[in-house]
Amino acid sequence: MSMRFLLLPMVALIAAAIPARAQISKAQIAAKAQSIGTVENGVYHNNRTGIEFTLPSDWVIVSQGWASEGAQTVTLRDTVSNVIGVVWLKARIASPADISALLSRRLDGKVAQRNNFEGYKFRTDSVRQATIGGKAALSAVADYASQGQQMVEYVTWVEGEKSRVVFGSRMPASELPGFQGRFDAVIQTAVVP
Repeated sequence: MSMRFLLLPMVALIAAAIPARAQISKAQIAAKAQSIGTVENGVYHNNRTGIEFTLPSDWVIVSQGWASEGAQTVTLRDTVSNVIGVVWLKARIASPADISALLSRRLDGKVAQRNNFEGYKFRTDSVRQATIGGKAALSAVADYASQGQQMVEYVTWVEGEKSRVVFGSRMPASELPGFQGRFDAVIQTAVVP
C-alpha cells in the first residue's frame, strides 16, 4: 500500500476528532462557569470564597465569570430599575489588624483604575464606613462624565480575613437615587469569611 493511502484515513480520523474536542471544551467552560456559584432559596453562594448574599425576587443573575488575578465576578440586574450591578469576589488572607489600612486605600485605588474616566472623583460627603455582616465596609459614590453625560459609580467594599467583595454599579447620575437603596438591600446581606 502506498504512503498516500495510509495518510488519508489518518487525516480523516484527526479531522473527526477535532469537533469532539471543541464540544468538550465548550462543555468544560460551561461547567466551570456554573461551578462559580449557586443560588438556593434566594441566597447566592460563591463556591471559591464562601461569600454569600441574598437576592430579592426582583434581582436576577445575568452572568458569572472569572476576572483578573484569580477573582470572580457575578453580574446582577435589578429588574425594577434595569440597572446592572457587578459583584467582584476574591479569596485571600488578611490579618484583622490590616483590614482598616486595606479599606483606607480603596478609594485611591479605584481612582487610579478609572484614570481614563473623564473627571472621575469621589463625592466626599458620600464616603461611609460601616459594618456589614460583622465585617468592615466602605462605600462611596464617584462622579464622572461619559460622552457628555453625567455618570456615577456606586461602590461598596467589604473586607474579611479570608476574602473580600466589591459591589459596584455605573449608571447615569439621575438613576442613582432610585437604584442605590435597592442595591444596598443586596449589599447589606453580604456574609464575607
